[in-house]
Amino acid sequence: MSRESTERPADTGARTPTARAPRPRPDRAAATIAGGVAREVLGAGMIIMPAVVADLTGHGSLRAWTLHILLGGSVCLLLALLVRGTGRSLPLAATVGATLGQRAAGLVNAVFAVAFTAGQAAIAWFAATCVLAAATGAVQPPGQTGLLAALGVLATALALALSPLRLPAAVLRARPWAAGAVALGCAACAWPDAPGTGSHTPLVPSSLQPGGAFWLAVAALFFAGVGWEAVTSVVPDPPTTAGRTAAGVGLGVAVVTAAYLGLAAVRSVAAGAGAPEPPVAWLRWTLAGAVLVILTSYCLTNIRTAARIAAALRPDAAGPRRPLVAAVGALCCGFAVIGARDGGVPLLLLGPAVAAVTGYAAGAVAALRRGGPLLRCGAGVVLLGLAATTVQTMRALLPG
Repeated sequence: MSRESTERPADTGARTPTARAPRPRPDRAAATIAGGVAREVLGAGMIIMPAVVADLTGHGSLRAWTLHILLGGSVCLLLALLVRGTGRSLPLAATVGATLGQRAAGLVNAVFAVAFTAGQAAIAWFAATCVLAAATGAVQPPGQTGLLAALGVLATALALALSPLRLPAAVLRARPWAAGAVALGCAACAWPDAPGTGSHTPLVPSSLQPGGAFWLAVAALFFAGVGWEAVTSVVPDPPTTAGRTAAGVGLGVAVVTAAYLGLAAVRSVAAGAGAPEPPVAWLRWTLAGAVLVILTSYCLTNIRTAARIAAALRPDAAGPRRPLVAAVGALCCGFAVIGARDGGVPLLLLGPAVAAVTGYAAGAVAALRRGGPLLRCGAGVVLLGLAATTVQTMRALLPG
């Protein structure tokens, strides 16, 4: 997950000239875009989503990942070309606001601020699930112990977020690599592994409509894809050629595809035809400890990011103050309590999914208004894809 991977200023509309992308040499423009896209998309989702998607869909996990990457990559290319056409590289909310007005920018910021808190609850529940699975050898049903562990993760992250601690830039740069290494270890062991649909675990809802698990997985994958929209900040300003812009997006999508489909394939092979044996105790604890540390660090930076986004909703705001950070942390804990049920993790991930769909749809509407014929056609395709995914997910989750 994306914007949850760095401590950076929030989308603050037209007041963020410092958020513009650097001005690389023209021959480096594609690499700059690709690096920015991959850096923002690949984050905590590498650890969480392979297990969630595999447990929801079984052998259909590669289909779910492929569908998400096709849609996410299309959104990324659309937004990149939109920004290139406007000549200004700005965060998503500011890009939307420049075309649709500041109310639209405020809507995008508000939805992302709330969604980030639900996302942190999901991250904390996944970390707690891993710790309990390490202790017992199997994924446990949601209960008081799991809730207390999840709240402990959030309380630790909130205490750090309220402190003067700032993660060094070197740590932030290394964190996605560490997350990828841990994710690969978990995938190679097919761990943690829930029994599947109908089981009482935080990873899989116990009752879904036929085919609902697949569409829940597709929707939850927008958590892993929060970050496609960051391309609006990394397209060079002044813009490069359309060819270099498309090449940069294509290269970034290729990196993300290799990472996510690679993890999904490794986990699928490790799981084999039957239920895999859980790793030995020392390996479970090693993986669980690494997951706990890395995901707690993501919660730390994400709580601060959510507070920045919330502070940006007020035009005269100077930045997030401690009470606002504390309020964001309290909301995260509230979502964690709500998520204490079967399938709590993927259901909480629908919060970031709603934010992503809202932001992407707003960007597509902006492209419809400002773009040329080809860009408008692409925006229409993206809107249809987002609408179809939303409808299928709602049909899967709502009772008959």
